[in-house]
Amino acid sequence: MVDTFQKEVQCTLCPEVFEPVTEPQEEENCYLIYCSSCVEYLSISRSNPVRIAFREVLGLKGESLALAMQSVLATCKCGGEFNHDAGQRCPKCIYKIERETRKSGGDQEVVFYCPWNLDELKKSEGKFFEYIFKKVESKEETLKQLIDKFESGQIDAETYIEGLDSLRYRESTQVSVIEAWAMILGSDMAFRAAEEHGLVDKYGSRILVSIASALEISEGKAVLSTLVTEKKNWDGDVERELNTFIAKIGGGF
Repeated sequence: MVDTFQKEVQCTLCPEVFEPVTEPQEEENCYLIYCSSCVEYLSISRSNPVRIAFREVLGLKGESLALAMQSVLATCKCGGEFNHDAGQRCPKCIYKIERETRKSGGDQEVVFYCPWNLDELKKSEGKFFEYIFKKVESKEETLKQLIDKFESGQIDAETYIEGLDSLRYRESTQVSVIEAWAMILGSDMAFRAAEEHGLVDKYGSRILVSIASALEISEGKAVLSTLVTEKKNWDGDVERELNTFIAKIGGGF
């Protein structure tokens, strides 16, 4: 793995010199990493759980974050590597190749593809778990505590809204780390680990939905099918909430 990026890259197919994109542009929600051998690409969003986990848990940002993301991507279906410089091909040339590929190619069978090299991602499992466990054990203000403060008159409406926004952002970040951790653990372990370490007690049944969503990315298992199976392991409020979610989203499940 390289430890830095070239700031300017000479395209191997034309005279163009270009700068590799390593993060979403200010007005964009995602950016693309192309295979170095073909025109397949992966879209990396700002909300990508692995990206958030690397940023939050490992403290990576900028070029270091982009390099870390590149290092845990799976190889392309063609056998090539996904690289921020797209195999030293500029965006204009990539576009031309994509256009010609679409013209000559027919319908292709959709086959599940995991975008992550889980063996590489697993190297961060310990740090992810340490972060998650600390958050479970922390005394950070909960939604109930915030509501109680507001209803008792301890804080005004503006402070309550600010606190609510802060809590949502904090929990959203924590859930993203849990999703990255769940992908490492896999479906055989992720839900039981969530139960064992009190994640449902802290975040509610919605954390099971988040884990199912993460497993859909890493294993290709449909969220609803996963939850239909998983709900059998729960009773009481959790089971009822999962049934409500499945009925609302899944229709005939």
